[in-house]
Amino acid sequence: MRILLFGGFLGSGKTTTILQVAKYLTAIRQETVAIIENEIGADGIDDQLFSHNGLQVKRLFGGCVCCQITSDLISAVGEIYETIHPEWVIIEMTGLAYPSKTAKSLKKYSDVYSSFKTVTVVDRGRWSELIAMLKPLVLGQIAGSDLIILNKADLDGEDIRKINQDLQEFDERLKVVIASAAQELPLAVLEEVVRCD
Repeated sequence: MRILLFGGFLGSGKTTTILQVAKYLTAIRQETVAIIENEIGADGIDDQLFSHNGLQVKRLFGGCVCCQITSDLISAVGEIYETIHPEWVIIEMTGLAYPSKTAKSLKKYSDVYSSFKTVTVVDRGRWSELIAMLKPLVLGQIAGSDLIILNKADLDGEDIRKINQDLQEFDERLKVVIASAAQELPLAVLEEVVRCD
């Protein structure tokens, strides 16, 4: 089982991005996917989920299920591995979480995955505003990411080159792709997201 952990501030486009990645995996690659919502007080992907052993699960589309956890994330990942047997687990973190901390815990306490990737979605339209008001949180969400999706490239906002420069100054090893999840994500971006070396 491969894990994709998605982080990013509230409203950055995580859910829209995740659904496109899940559809790509199920429809194009014919692989099974479980999505875990780790949202706090939000409807997220689907608020009409049904319960099963502390894990709420609903089928979204061919080969894809959505799970909303009511227990510990590490236990939920293990339970999904044992009961659903997906080829992929996509975890959507709350918009206020630090993905690297969750990734560290999963890597330390879970042994049910074959590869792991952390993807952070960055909102191009609000970059300066978020950095000015919430810099420690935003940079904390970016820290340790395997891939940054600089989202909302189709909207007016700060210069993409400037944001990319800011990201590289924070960590020159960051891999950044530019996209607009509101439109169909390009195949190259989808393949980059699911490339787990």
